[in-house]
Amino acid sequence: MRRRSFEEVASMTLIFLAAGCFAFFLAIREARVQRDLKRDGTRARGSVVRHDTVSSADSDARFAVIEFRDGHGIRHTFRSQSSGVKRLPVGGEVPVRYRAHEPGVARIDITGKKIANIGIPLLVGALFFGGAVSVTLDSGSHSGPSHGR
Repeated sequence: MRRRSFEEVASMTLIFLAAGCFAFFLAIREARVQRDLKRDGTRARGSVVRHDTVSSADSDARFAVIEFRDGHGIRHTFRSQSSGVKRLPVGGEVPVRYRAHEPGVARIDITGKKIANIGIPLLVGALFFGGAVSVTLDSGSHSGPSHGR
């Protein structure tokens, strides 16, 4: 196995660290939005109007699209933050919380969805940080011949 240079290890570690920081940033931002919505958000009843499918190279993810009316009767639509539509059939009702002054910021008010919206980015961030540690530690395990110590 070829030994990686210091530059390769450093760049891989930085990439993993940056990706981990970005995932943690997303989790913290979502936690703040949810805290604000819990504290100051307006409740509404929404309905699932359709399921959007987002395709990647190896799988498809389905997201519920929710429609609700704000306190003025204006209709708003948003896509759920986390995938999974098993318990969200088209036409089904869902609880929604939104910012009264900014109805474009809305979330499905179901505990499982709220946990997934924070937990998944946290897990991804932890995996990237683990990757950074692994790459760094692995670079030392393939050292060459002893230096006489």
